[in-house]
Amino acid sequence: MTPVHALPDAVVALLRVAAADTLLRDADALAETLADTGWAPEVESGRFSAAGWDVVSSAWPPNLSVFRDGELADVRRDALAIAETLNAEPQRWAFDTEGPDWSGWNADDPRWDDEQIDWLEWRGRGVVVQLFTAPETEIGSDALPPHLHLAIERNDSPPEGLPRDDARDRRVAAEGSVVERWFLVGENDLPDDLLAVLGADPDQRVSAAAASELRMRAGGFDDAQD
Repeated sequence: MTPVHALPDAVVALLRVAAADTLLRDADALAETLADTGWAPEVESGRFSAAGWDVVSSAWPPNLSVFRDGELADVRRDALAIAETLNAEPQRWAFDTEGPDWSGWNADDPRWDDEQIDWLEWRGRGVVVQLFTAPETEIGSDALPPHLHLAIERNDSPPEGLPRDDARDRRVAAEGSVVERWFLVGENDLPDDLLAVLGADPDQRVSAAAASELRMRAGGFDDAQD
């Protein structure tokens, strides 16, 4: 197997702290731990970045997905490096896959093209870590570039996610921490009136995230960037 490919420090640090009682304890712990491991928050709710990699995260339940796209060989090398980093700690991570175990291949192995690539999965410290990579993919008239997707979630999270909780959302908007309110902006199907409340939030980080969400809902995000 090819020697370990150098990953960004923020990615390595994130893998080290992936645990249910630290990284995925609650909204504040999620944001604090991401910051401590080198991820910078973006304007948009739940989004962080580091060294050209991106995190999309949510607080209810706490979870995150790491994305990286680029040249196919580079993406594969990064995915293999993540898998090797996790496999280097068998005392911590229990490994599984329903498809081929591509964690031991090289970036140019012909099996990438011959096999049906599936998720690799590791479980440990109350979390499930899943890793997937794909070449350029056609989605309608658009093309998704070669990419990897690293997902980290609590192993006690329901597969279908938590149901909407309007009472919780309104309580968070009124009494939650700044971080909780920032995460709340990005919750799916958040009512327009509650988003408007967050748009008037006294904390600039929350109000800016709400303004960005409102632009995207209005379909004017691209126009706002021009």
